[in-house]
Amino acid sequence: MSANSFPLLQELTGFAFPVYTSFGTHARAEIIATRTQQAQQYLGAIFGFEPQLHLLVLAPQDWEGYSTFPTYGMPHCPNRRTLVVAGENNQFWDSMTPPLDQLPPLIVATLRATYGLPNGEIELSPFFDLLAVHELAHLFHQQAGLRFPRIWLMELFCNLALHAYVANVEAEQLAALEIFPQAVADYGYAHLEHHRLGDLERLYPKIAAHNFHWYQAMWHVAAQEIYDAGGVEVLMRLWKTFLRTPYIHSNDKLAQLLSEQVHPQVARVLTEWPV
Repeated sequence: MSANSFPLLQELTGFAFPVYTSFGTHARAEIIATRTQQAQQYLGAIFGFEPQLHLLVLAPQDWEGYSTFPTYGMPHCPNRRTLVVAGENNQFWDSMTPPLDQLPPLIVATLRATYGLPNGEIELSPFFDLLAVHELAHLFHQQAGLRFPRIWLMELFCNLALHAYVANVEAEQLAALEIFPQAVADYGYAHLEHHRLGDLERLYPKIAAHNFHWYQAMWHVAAQEIYDAGGVEVLMRLWKTFLRTPYIHSNDKLAQLLSEQVHPQVARVLTEWPV
């Protein structure tokens, strides 16, 4: 795809793949592009495969023209070769924070220590800027032809890829990756319309963004637990298993496959999910 495909954007050179950015977002785009390139190399070495991609780092005024998600700030892949992320902090990210007055003081203190600003507010950009790697993992499995039998397993794979990357390449960012999802998980799901895995499979992609965010937070927490239990080997087994395994309709058979061929901790996401 040529630069003419993004006429309102500026090309950021020096990377292994095309990077285009809105005016005013260059500093952030450099950081995100560097991270995405490092993740492409790290995950490519694990999987023996590297996807083709274009990275777009957008300001609000360019979001509608190049994004397929209506709300500014949701990282996503509008097609199998393009990765779109926000280049500015935004209201959508801010709205993801659970009400601080309804969280235990220790959790609030940890959130402030990790994401706090001098004025006392919390800015979640250190977490959301990491999600480019999650979206990159989608390009990996889409272009390689993996067939995940469940949406939740596909998303868990991407979060595990993200966690493995951060743990091994940007370990200083582990707190930024882990603290916010844990706070969301600790807040619970009583305020949500949907919380079962079956609900997600049935409603995706029409499930409300805030509700889907809770699922993602739970998968982030699960990815941390899985990585701590089995390391990057679990990620490799997920890749190899669903690169060749036919579609599995039965949850019981899927749980058995995950336990025996991937890791018991992955099977627990299915068998012990909140009900």
